[in-house]
Amino acid sequence: MKKQITKVNKCYGKFSEFEGDKVFVIFNNRTSSLRKIYKFKKRRLQVIMHDYTTYKINWNPLKDSYDFEPLNEEEKKDFEDDFTPKKKDIEEVLEEVLEDGYTTFDKDARHTKELMIETCIEQDIPVYLAGPAGSGKNHIIQKIARRIGLDFYFTNSVQQEYKITGFIDAGGIFHETEFFKAFTNGGLFFLDEIDASIPEVLVLLNAAIANKYFEFPTGKVDAHEDFRVIAAGNTVGSGADELYVGRMVLDSATLDRFAIIPFDYERQLELGIANGNAHLVDFIRSIRRIAKENGIRATFSYRAIMMVRDLEKSDVSMVDILKIAVFKGMQKDDIACFQLYDDSNKYNKALRQLQRD
Repeated sequence: MKKQITKVNKCYGKFSEFEGDKVFVIFNNRTSSLRKIYKFKKRRLQVIMHDYTTYKINWNPLKDSYDFEPLNEEEKKDFEDDFTPKKKDIEEVLEEVLEDGYTTFDKDARHTKELMIETCIEQDIPVYLAGPAGSGKNHIIQKIARRIGLDFYFTNSVQQEYKITGFIDAGGIFHETEFFKAFTNGGLFFLDEIDASIPEVLVLLNAAIANKYFEFPTGKVDAHEDFRVIAAGNTVGSGADELYVGRMVLDSATLDRFAIIPFDYERQLELGIANGNAHLVDFIRSIRRIAKENGIRATFSYRAIMMVRDLEKSDVSMVDILKIAVFKGMQKDDIACFQLYDDSNKYNKALRQLQRD
């Protein structure tokens, strides 16, 4: 017996009202059994699962609505055999058929270098992460410190010796630094923008890292057994380039203390930041690639994705969003270099409008 359903409130996905020959769907992320629904949606949604019952769907033009009929045992077996989920198939199908530029994403995705970094820290090997601005180095390091139970201490580009050593004031009081706390109490000391630090000060760290002792104004101190060091920079200590003009050439003795790990943007992390908005992620990755190929001095980091994601909730036009959150005062001649023609991506269309204005 056929059953007329105009609204389905709960199934593997969540379906809203049926309208014409289209079905508008809100999907739950990371649910592998959704593959059956996605697969059939691609074929105009021939089957759905609802209240643990599998229905086949037939469009009835006379009624201008859908008829739902439970599958018989033979049909059900064919359905299950044909669409037993496999991880690779699930990933391909989900990304292929999601509408409006959105795709599934793993909210708990880890950077591919995360395990390598964590292993080095656990083995007491100093780490230097070399990668572009806004690629999440700080966030990853804090997350690793929490996971392995180390206190986190942070210093940004050292320009004066006292930022490492600390100092004794006129009243005889010693002012501790983040480095001093990590060295004496144990913890992960993170020196960000090491390649913007002056090399003469960094030489002071060599003995501390290699020999596990350091001469503070209060005297010589041996390192705590849980003292760890990690640094990050936008270059590999080779000095300034077109994009990072304020970077120093680092002493070879300093670089020799570190395991140098390249650290770049990753699409899975970007999808998480963008809440699955694949069109936004692909747009940012495309203009990042074009900028690099054409020698354009610009950074399109995770922060650009965050800004666009949040501004889209407002009444600001997409052209203005790109202007203030992505291209940020870039010259028109440079913006004209970004040629993206896929009209199915609204960010590409907004870029062309920006180029015409």
